[in-house]
Amino acid sequence: MSNPQLIDLWETFLPRFRSLVAPLLHEPNRVILLDDWCVRLNDETFHELGLSYLILRPHALTFKVLLSTPLDKLTKTFLTNILTASTALLREAERNVNVLQYSPGGRRWRSVYSYTAVLVAIAILALLVHEVDGATQPFHDHSDLVNKKVDNWSWQDIIYHLDFAIIKTAGWPIISFVHEFLGFMDTVLLPLIDKDHNLEIDWDRNDDQWCPWVIPSEPTLRFPGKQFNSPSIAEWRDIYSQKKPVKLTGILDHWPVFDVPPNGIRKSKWASFQYLLSKTTNGRRIVPVEIGRTYADPDLKQRILTFKYFFSNYFLSAPRRESAEAEEGVFGYLAQHNLLTQIPSLRNDVCVPEYINYTETSSSNDDEEDTDVATTINAWFGPANTITPLHTDNYFNIFCQVVGRKYVRLYPPNAREAMRPMGIDERGIDMGNTSSIPINWVEEEQFIETGETGDAERWEKFKNEQYVEFVVEPGEAVFFPKGWWHYVRSVEASFSVNFWWGA
Repeated sequence: MSNPQLIDLWETFLPRFRSLVAPLLHEPNRVILLDDWCVRLNDETFHELGLSYLILRPHALTFKVLLSTPLDKLTKTFLTNILTASTALLREAERNVNVLQYSPGGRRWRSVYSYTAVLVAIAILALLVHEVDGATQPFHDHSDLVNKKVDNWSWQDIIYHLDFAIIKTAGWPIISFVHEFLGFMDTVLLPLIDKDHNLEIDWDRNDDQWCPWVIPSEPTLRFPGKQFNSPSIAEWRDIYSQKKPVKLTGILDHWPVFDVPPNGIRKSKWASFQYLLSKTTNGRRIVPVEIGRTYADPDLKQRILTFKYFFSNYFLSAPRRESAEAEEGVFGYLAQHNLLTQIPSLRNDVCVPEYINYTETSSSNDDEEDTDVATTINAWFGPANTITPLHTDNYFNIFCQVVGRKYVRLYPPNAREAMRPMGIDERGIDMGNTSSIPINWVEEEQFIETGETGDAERWEKFKNEQYVEFVVEPGEAVFFPKGWWHYVRSVEASFSVNFWWGA
């Protein structure tokens, strides 16, 4: 096999790279493009963006040289020096984002981080193409090229830096360019060098044996909540006004994710590992994963993993015995992550429930849509028996199940005293929205001493509180009113999406 003409791809995308760098040499525009929307910046944000341009300008001048010089005329030393300087700025930007994230200066450094992460990705691509194109020997096996590294830089590192720009700073203010660059890697470059990249999906293939080592713990419902099938807008307004949890069925049937081949073995596209790989650049996209019993676990860790590694090691096979994750009750959980913003092709598989735009009870016309409501979309993807402990959120929530089943229990806001909020934990994190009630008190409904003073009194108070509960199947949703305490457990491997609004 001869060396693929990666240099041609580099030159094809050069105009887009130049379009990113050139504006950094001038004053920023007050109107910027964010995910296909033109946004006019206020004075403070415009000022911070201008300051970020000043920080980036010396690097932009260097990249102007890189992007205006034929790649075969540049030296490896020049390219590695650019990478060294850019990664140093990236580390500085990350430190400032962490320290200043809630101050006006945080916006400045978010911009620096996003731009620099993309510049690093461009420099890695230039270095790899430079070395591949200049190789004296052909690559006889695709794996040689796919796994190619130059000074420990790889194709995966390009995706890593682009993804981190989204995860760390939401890609502000160049999120559209980040998505475009990731699309170039997925649809143009990687198919050229990897014969196994995004193979055709076999919908009849049974790859759904997720977590086969886990025996599901089937819940028994003592106090099931009410259920409504495809309520009308008028019925929804009445449900919303009562501020009580209900199950909603039939409201997700139109979602593209449920548009699966007839008579197939799956209820949704996301139940196919092949499909999820195809939407995550063959599993190369990176995601933040919580490792622990629950998010309230003081030993909780967060790891950045490729999607393929996460799925292969927590869904298709049990954690290795020698690993910390093999300890009973410790799981890997992609929790409360804006995955659908990070990967728009997955976002296209779901729709914001229309009911969210009908949450004002003052309208005289029940069919008149209220103004668009700002909505936050979270993804929850984990193996069987992952648990979110009792907690409360300052949002209304429509919780939607896409793969697998989940058990949900909700207590009213006035049960706060029985929930015994945790307060500040040993890590210094405010956990005031999280209950200190032990997990095994919830579903097992039996008193188990924890060794803390007042256990028996806490138990008596907790066990007498009224609650409602549901088992949520794929294609079903539950409305969580604001302030209700809720506990969620995956009965089996599960993929969920929830929509918050009304903070």
